[in-house]
Amino acid sequence: MARILVAEDDRHISRVIALWLQRGGHEVSAAHDGLEALEALRRTRPDLLITDVNMPGMDGLDLLEKARSESLLRYQAIVLTSRCDQAEIEARARTLGALVHPKPFSPQRLTEAVEAALQAAVVIGPEEAETLARDHLSA
Repeated sequence: MARILVAEDDRHISRVIALWLQRGGHEVSAAHDGLEALEALRRTRPDLLITDVNMPGMDGLDLLEKARSESLLRYQAIVLTSRCDQAEIEARARTLGALVHPKPFSPQRLTEAVEAALQAAVVIGPEEAETLARDHLSA
């Protein structure tokens, strides 16, 4: 299956996500702040990133922007959020090639979203990642 990095500062939520994804046969690693997640992305090059928006060190959208600018992701990312500025987050996430999954979430529905993202095979190659990052930075 897929190698997935979960970037979530709440260790309980991170563990629940990991357990559900591992049940589906995925290899899951975790990072508990944005900077740790960026280093893990650089080191392990996972297939998919699931990231919370609010994290210490670097928020999830900045993490995603950095990952795209360095071509560290192959597929769409999934962004988790419970913030009230949902429309702004969704717009920025879309420009970075990500899907938004609101909190609180059902682990089963999140797992379904992961499977859908992987099956859709929306591969973000270096050229697309560079274009996404350039377009976002110039906006």
